This record gives sequence, C-alpha cells and structure tokens, in this order.
Amino acid sequence: MPRIRAGNIEEHKELTRSQILEAAQDLFSDHGYQDTSLGDIAAFVGIGRTTLYEYFKDKEDLLASLVDETLPQVFRDIAGLLNPEDTYLDQLADLTVRLTEWVVTDPTLGLLLHREVPRLSDTTQKRIGAAHTDLAKEYARIYRGGVMGGEMRAMPWDLAGRFVQDLVMSASKVLLDSDDPQKRMREVCDAMVDFLKNGIGA
Repeated sequence: MPRIRAGNIEEHKELTRSQILEAAQDLFSDHGYQDTSLGDIAAFVGIGRTTLYEYFKDKEDLLASLVDETLPQVFRDIAGLLNPEDTYLDQLADLTVRLTEWVVTDPTLGLLLHREVPRLSDTTQKRIGAAHTDLAKEYARIYRGGVMGGEMRAMPWDLAGRFVQDLVMSASKVLLDSDDPQKRMREVCDAMVDFLKNGIGA
C-alpha cells in the first residue's frame, strides 16, 4: 500500500496532485515539454508511473490541467495592471504588450503555449482555449468600449480577436527567434503597438 503523505486519503490525493503539477512545471521549464516524460515527472515526485495515471490520463491532460489551474490567474493579474483611466486603445496596446512580454519571458506556460499548442490534439487545444476565457472577456470589454467611444473600428468580434492574437503570436515568435529577446523587446513591442493602433484604431 502506498505511503500516505497527509492526514487522510483526500488530503493525500490533493497533495500528490499538486506535487505532480509542480514537478511538471519545473521539468517542462528545465527540459521542455517534448523531452519530459511522465516517467520523469513521476520519479521527480517520488511515485510510480502507474500512480501518476490515477491523476492524469496522459501528458496532454497533465499540461492542460496545469494551464487550467495557472493561466486564468495570470490573465487576471495582467488585466489588473491596466490603467482604467487610459483610452481604450491605449489599454488594448498595454494588454497586448504585457501578453507578449509574458509569452517571451515566462519559462513554462508562456513558451509552452506558444510552441506546443499547435502540436496538441484538438480536444486539448479546445481545453486550453477555454482557459483563456478571462482574457477574452477583458479584450471584449476594451474593444466594446473602444468601438462605442469611437476609438476603434467596428469589425466582427472574432476577426478583431484573431487580429490581436495573431499580432501577439507574431511578435512573440520574432522575439523568441532572436539572439537577444530582451534587447529587442522594446523595438518589437513599439512596432506591434504602432501596427495595432493603425489597424484597429478608428
């Protein structure tokens, strides 16, 4: 019988699950998603691989669970840094820059989501997409206010969202492919904001 790590079975399961997620985050950060196996994660936690399957059905489920539990708070924290007294267009630009900086500098989720999501199954991609709900709501708030206030062009919502998402991903790729992302950060973000404001600004 496996050793109980907490006061009771439920606490033990919750603790073990948390340890698996923390280990996955550390190993994905150090070695990359593709080069980290479930066996590596189980060994890091000190459990058997079969025990890990009691918590997550496969590596994609583990990654999606990590996203589920981490990403919404990341987006809420970023949104909380915006200045509500700025124009809606400036808030959109600020949010876009902060997201780009996060993708480029976060060693785990930022890089993983940028590089790995296209390789994942449709089911996992949809699940990860659902974790972006708070971010989508923040974009919707800003865009709706910008259109109503005459600061932004009215266009189909899904097109506007795709426009901004692709801009963030393109800027992030340029930075991640560069020799010194931090050195180019301001240059790329300034160009991205200029392009955004000219593309979506009224």
